[in-house]
Formats: sequence, C-alpha cells, structure tokens
Amino acid sequence: MMFIRNCLLLLLALYLTGCASMQPLSNYARSGDTVLISLGGTHSNALVSVLKKGNIAVSITDSNSTLHTVKLRSVFRVYSDPTSGYDFRSPNNIGYYDSYVAPHQGLWMAVVDLIDPVTDNPVPLATGSATISISSPDLDNWFDHTGYGWSWTNGNLNSIGIEILAGTGAPNPLNYLGPVTTAPLDSLAPNPHLEISTSGTPSDFVGGASFVLQYDNADFGGLASQYLPRAVKLSPDANVQIASHHVHQDDGTTLLTVIVSNPHGFNTNNNKQGISQGRSLLRSLGFNLVWDDKISPTGINDSNWQSHFTLLSSKYIDLQGDALVGLSAVMAKAN
Repeated sequence: MMFIRNCLLLLLALYLTGCASMQPLSNYARSGDTVLISLGGTHSNALVSVLKKGNIAVSITDSNSTLHTVKLRSVFRVYSDPTSGYDFRSPNNIGYYDSYVAPHQGLWMAVVDLIDPVTDNPVPLATGSATISISSPDLDNWFDHTGYGWSWTNGNLNSIGIEILAGTGAPNPLNYLGPVTTAPLDSLAPNPHLEISTSGTPSDFVGGASFVLQYDNADFGGLASQYLPRAVKLSPDANVQIASHHVHQDDGTTLLTVIVSNPHGFNTNNNKQGISQGRSLLRSLGFNLVWDDKISPTGINDSNWQSHFTLLSSKYIDLQGDALVGLSAVMAKAN
C-alpha cells in the first residue's frame, strides 16, 4: 500500500493546482511495468457518476509508432484532504486561482499494467518516447476548466507522454495481505449503489431534503444488520449532514428515510459562490444507497434494479424550514 499512498499524495497535490493531472507516475517505465494515471474529476472529465473498468480501453503507441493494447487493472476514486484549500476556496469570491475545478468531486485513478490484456505478457515496446491513450464513452478526454480554452501543461487523455526504458519489468503486486491474498485495489473500487439526486432549480437556498425509499428485505439477506444497504453522502463536503433510519414492515419490506441538510444552505446551482462560507453545491443534495456485493445475496443488476427499489417521496425545505417547490428526486443505478 506504500506505493499507492505515495502516488495518491503526489497526484492529489497536482490536482489541487487545478490541472486535470493527465500524466502517469512515474514518467518512465519498462514494458511490463505498472503505471498510475489520473483520469480527471467526477464532474469534469467523467461524464458519468461512476467510471467502470469495462467501459475503458487503454493503449500505448511506442517510438516506432506501433500501437499496443495494454491492461487496465483497476479504476478507483480518491478525494482531497478536507483541510485543504481545494475543499473551500473559490476564485469566484476570494480571488485565488489555484483551483478551477469544482470542489468535492473526487479524482479518478487508473492502474495500468504495460502487458497484453489477454496473455498477460509484457508488450514489445520500443524504447524512447511513447504515448498512452485512454478511450471511453464515459470520459471527456480534455476538459476546459476555465472556459477560456487554456490548456494545462500536462496534456490530455488522448496523448499521455511516457518514456519507455530498455529491459522488461513486471506488474507491481501492490502489496496484499499474505496468507489470505486480499487485494487492496479490489476494495478501493465502488460497491454497487443507487444515486438519488435532485433535479430542478430552487427559488432560494435549500436547507435540506427528506427522502423515503422502500426495498425488499430478502434482497439483502433478511434483517441482518450487516446486509442492509446504507445511505452515504454524494460528496465528502463536510458541511453536508446526513441521517438515515430503517423501519422494517410486516410485508417483508423496509422503509428507509434519509434526511440530507446543510445549515448554511445548498446553492441554487453548482456555482462555487459561498463555498468558503459553508454553503454546498446543489449536486450534493442527495445520497448514494450502497450495499456490499461481497456479503449481500442481491442479484440486483443494471437491468433489473428498478423492480427492487421504490422511491416513495421526497420533500425539500428552505433555510427557514418552509417547503420548496420545483425540485424532485431522481433515482438511478450508478454502479
């Protein structure tokens, strides 16, 4: 885990500068080695809430202009330190220009092995300057953070520079717990979950919302507490507060009530004004309903999830506690 920790610390430092960090760590490798690449943020480069490994292809073009498909081992997301300036500074109302990306969106990371994805053999790369390309319908390969057409010095996902060294390496094992062979990377990937978000434009700052969902207990192993799906925040915004309560019904279902609030209010849009005063972006008004696919015998997938969950109601209030109209909850399968 030391390799992952050191790489993430450096990449998060790069991200706080406002760049999309499309560069591998390190900037050189041998055929067969492992490189770590940033894919950008959830609400910038990513066009979906959750990036899935199966929807992403990675290739490398070596110095002889030979194209090789390589293996994408893992995709996961990391978040910035809540004490960092990125979490609360906004050039819109403070004047700092160290970050143009919106806060609380998370940074997607890709672990790439320079091996053939079918045979697991190192690809025959010529030494010298090469470029890695990330391709996915779920990614915007270059995101204009400022809206001015300025490009960052580290390029984009279409052409990620890397120097190929002589010799042949091997994929980094990224240490696992020896006797039980648990792979840490597997636990970093998002679990199956629904995203309940807010649609519409409020007439005033939103104080909070309550949501009520219903699901079948049998989908999650009965009433055992370790199987129950749980509500978590849509973003790591420290000012967003969430509370949930499960009530089991006689018909074998459970009613889940979730309350999401911010005493400073949610903005009427996703503009960053007021973030340093404690307000939240409107896209943070909601929650994820997540379950552990390692222990929950659900059988819930992308095609049948709507038959397992029902969103019964959603109510929104302003900072004075009065009802707000014009907003509604949207439920979607995110992963």
